Amino acid sequence: MFHPNRDEKLLVAASGGKDSQVLLSIIKTLYPEDLEVHALYLELGIQPNDYSKDSGRFAEDWCQQLGIPFHTIDISEKYGITIDSIHSLKKVYRKLKWTNDLQKFRGECSYCGAFKRYNINKFAYENGFTAVATGHNLTDEATSLLNNFLNQKLMFLSRPGPKSQSESKYLVPRVKPLFFISELEITMYAYYKNIPFLTTECPYAAQSPVNKLKGVLLEIETGRKGNMLAYTRGFYKRMQPVIQKTFQEQRENTTVEQTCSQCGRPTYGKICSFCRTQKYLLRQIQKVKEKANIEITP
Repeated sequence: MFHPNRDEKLLVAASGGKDSQVLLSIIKTLYPEDLEVHALYLELGIQPNDYSKDSGRFAEDWCQQLGIPFHTIDISEKYGITIDSIHSLKKVYRKLKWTNDLQKFRGECSYCGAFKRYNINKFAYENGFTAVATGHNLTDEATSLLNNFLNQKLMFLSRPGPKSQSESKYLVPRVKPLFFISELEITMYAYYKNIPFLTTECPYAAQSPVNKLKGVLLEIETGRKGNMLAYTRGFYKRMQPVIQKTFQEQRENTTVEQTCSQCGRPTYGKICSFCRTQKYLLRQIQKVKEKANIEITP
């Protein structure tokens, strides 16, 4: 996935949770001096239970102990939006019974993922990183696969597994070193290695439908040990290549890659999905202010 002999520069997406804390520890243990490693934390503005504040503190403190340079991006300062303000927007829809707007709302976790993917890649590209490492584990991947299968999301099912590589120079390769390691194993490793991590769960993720699917998979795992590993390995070995080929053929026949007119990133339309999402959220916040006289602040 990465190696100091190839003169690589690695960016680790830090969150303060067990996965990224363990990943940082393992990378630093394997490559104590000969691989340039940095960490990036996204301040998403999740105030309940001091979630974002504590997440950032755990991530920064651990990076200081490991001697890893630590960087932060505050999406409130950058975009005037936080995950809290997005959550407030949904509550206003429900209060005012704006059913049409509520139907278009994708959910806090979906918007959170969009902000993370875009900003991590942008930071990595602009600062010369050769790869981005994330702490996604086997439990995460099996849950994501099941969710995308049930929703028939061909684009997501066609994406590669532990390592992604794009022909576009703007998209930095992504690697997932913990891809085939279960959440339980990572938790045990953190415990026995005395690795500090935030145990608080994101208040919005707890109610996510994806989190409920995770519970189903974990219940199956108790009766069929190794089910998630076999399911994930089998998909990427047999089904994913077929889906990827079909999706790629469809994309080549219908779209031509270009650059976003707003940010200059690669896209298959005039404006990339992130810029469309950002503009949509700001318009909705302004709409609530004008029509309902309700101020939603970051």
